[in-house]
Amino acid sequence: MKEILVISGKGGTGKTTVTAALADIAGVRHHLVLVDADVDAANLELLLDPRIEQTFPFIGGKVEEIDQALCIACGRCEEVCRFNAVRYAPEKSYTIDRAFCEGCGACVHQCPVEAIRSRSHRSGEWYRSSSAYGTLFHANLYPGEENSGKLVTQVKEDARSYAKREQADILLIDGPPGIGCPVTAALNGVDRAVIVSEPTLTGFHDMQRIKAAADFFHIPTQLVINKCDLNRQIQKEMRAFADACGMRLAGMIPYDEAIMAAQLQQQPLTRSLPAEYLSLFNQMWIEIYAV
Repeated sequence: MKEILVISGKGGTGKTTVTAALADIAGVRHHLVLVDADVDAANLELLLDPRIEQTFPFIGGKVEEIDQALCIACGRCEEVCRFNAVRYAPEKSYTIDRAFCEGCGACVHQCPVEAIRSRSHRSGEWYRSSSAYGTLFHANLYPGEENSGKLVTQVKEDARSYAKREQADILLIDGPPGIGCPVTAALNGVDRAVIVSEPTLTGFHDMQRIKAAADFFHIPTQLVINKCDLNRQIQKEMRAFADACGMRLAGMIPYDEAIMAAQLQQQPLTRSLPAEYLSLFNQMWIEIYAV
């Protein structure tokens, strides 16, 4: 089984659009399992229209709670909290603000009367869904919650196990943007990464950053330049950079109103694009799969 991750150094480059188009093409030829690893803002489901079959809770960490019946208002918890999560309220003595609590447990260990306890905290949920393109694993991290890297790992590992049981050919992953912890979790164990970027100064810079992150994990990379005619000079520089570091060019997508119109259909581009663009994405998949 091949594991292919589609990533970008920044959001809004067309990463999910490319992933959905590749899923449409690859799903005809291969037994495909899909992952949306952008758990903070999952939107692959908007294009694939999946039907949720199973829902699982995500326990991201722990939060602390003060038992008001036991609290003696000594203030020790406020003294040791480095995150300013402990609040004093005359009517309730001390309380813990969940928005600031990191679950470190310092107050639990320092409370002289054991009035503070840790409890598991549900931070989101993840799903196994069916779609016309293959089984999709995706997630929803609740607003303001943390541990997105942990949730990416959970979703990807379950998808990987499922794909192996079902003897799938391809695990195709729509990765998170940027280079932070969720991206590190998404990169873990994949066979190659397809970087989607745009020919702008920020696009070029962020493409270089995500390339360096993939290189750190010794993961081969390929490049897709979206809106490739937006700035031909930067496009030329991006291609030269790719050649110099051994990153193969998988394809270039023009900036065209036909593509913009197809995006409004809320389905993979390949379902509504003119024939000449279908061959473009078909060739892109051939380049990606062949490596």
